[in-house]
Amino acid sequence: MRVVTREEMWAVDRYTIEKIGLGGPVLMENAGQAVYAAIRPRLKKDGKVIVVIGKGNNGGDGFVIARLLMDSPVRSETWLMTDIRKINGDAACHMNAYLAAGGAVHRVSEEPESFSEAVGQADLIIDALLGTGFHGTPYPDYLQVIEQINRSNAEVVAVDLPSGVPADGEPFTHQAVQADVTLTLACPKLAQFLQPAARFFGDVRTVSIGIPKVAFEHLNSRRKVVEREDVIRTLPRRDPFSHKGSHGKGLLIAGSKLMPGAAFFSAKAALRSGIGLLKVSVPDEIRPVIASRLPETMYMPRASIDFKGLSGLAIGPGLGREPEKAELVRRVLECTDLPCVIDADGLYHLKGLLDLLKDRTGPTVLSPHPGELAHLMDTSIQEIESNRFHMAKSFAEKYQIYLVLKGKYSIITAPDGRQAVNTTGNAALAKGGSGDVLTGILFAFLLQHKEVMDAVCNAVYVHGEVADNLVRTRHSLLDVLATDLIDHIPPVMHNLYHESMR
Repeated sequence: MRVVTREEMWAVDRYTIEKIGLGGPVLMENAGQAVYAAIRPRLKKDGKVIVVIGKGNNGGDGFVIARLLMDSPVRSETWLMTDIRKINGDAACHMNAYLAAGGAVHRVSEEPESFSEAVGQADLIIDALLGTGFHGTPYPDYLQVIEQINRSNAEVVAVDLPSGVPADGEPFTHQAVQADVTLTLACPKLAQFLQPAARFFGDVRTVSIGIPKVAFEHLNSRRKVVEREDVIRTLPRRDPFSHKGSHGKGLLIAGSKLMPGAAFFSAKAALRSGIGLLKVSVPDEIRPVIASRLPETMYMPRASIDFKGLSGLAIGPGLGREPEKAELVRRVLECTDLPCVIDADGLYHLKGLLDLLKDRTGPTVLSPHPGELAHLMDTSIQEIESNRFHMAKSFAEKYQIYLVLKGKYSIITAPDGRQAVNTTGNAALAKGGSGDVLTGILFAFLLQHKEVMDAVCNAVYVHGEVADNLVRTRHSLLDVLATDLIDHIPPVMHNLYHESMR
């Protein structure tokens, strides 16, 4: 599923209309039908639903929904922001169909008190005010209506985008509709994954409006959502005649006197994620503690690290920031042909070694949070967060690495500029140790998958899915520990492989 900008969505619509021959009114009808099908389970007998409509194509979708609501068990009202005579194009087609079917339109500006009363009494509000064409700041009358919607106790369903949110996710300070649910049309828009826009979407569901896949193939866009079906399709399958060496011989360099747990979390997560043979290099003073809890690994003294016979490296979790640790990162980078994962303190030391990334022939995976990427790029966290897609792409292409920019919606970027957005995971991951677990999964998957991008996307998906399953079944957002994540990798992997056999 593609993730598109405003311009890209317009290009898809134009191609569908002009080249494929599906007219604008057909797409608008499909959009309204899809939204109505999604909200139908929410409709309560004799409940009150109001549809708030602007003058653009988003409003046209609203007229289709309003027409369909006439045959439902609810009491519905349609409120228009502009004069009927100013509705034109495809939206006018569906407005006329709605009126011909017996529908009535109320003007917000002509009946402001009645509108306020309707908003106050509504059980459900359909937001069809502003769509992907919106940018800048809404007009004062729109802002007033948006404020009234946000003050209501009704459930709010936004059509395509919450009104007031720019489709490309540019920063804004004005009010936007705070939706409980957003039914985005055809494919996700950039804004869904960027702050502050993402906070206004509520629960998001993408609904099909009948645009053929070929219409998206003409885009230059190389952004997609990581989907469960793709994960299932690309997970590595084990040859029944394979042995431990067939699934990766890895060395993890991690841990310190003050942070022994980080090495443990990454190592056990890698083992749970299928790595064939794992060596761990930790300071001698913490090795007995970790070895007693993780007998499945072998240990390599820090003083005599040897890279011979390995198929991959990982470095960083709990490593510490003492200057001498930078030499370990340098040595990893200089093993130019070995795949490697660098995270946490490894990223801190990488700052002075960035040029070595360009000399590597093996795949390099970095997994920074916004603060760590800001450190590497000499910029602010705010700049990273405001331009997540662009900043991640710029860095990955410049240094020819695979980048996981972590966050509510982690963005995975390949050296060639391809990007994928992960939608699994929740706030339970906002706890120390979670990132170390991801490092372990990334490391194990990197050494088992044929395609690096598949490995990275699948690792991030599984990490998030583990947190989602824990919160769905046995934990709250508050009490999930890194050890819980590791212990729950097996049932998640079991489910994914079981689904692949259906």
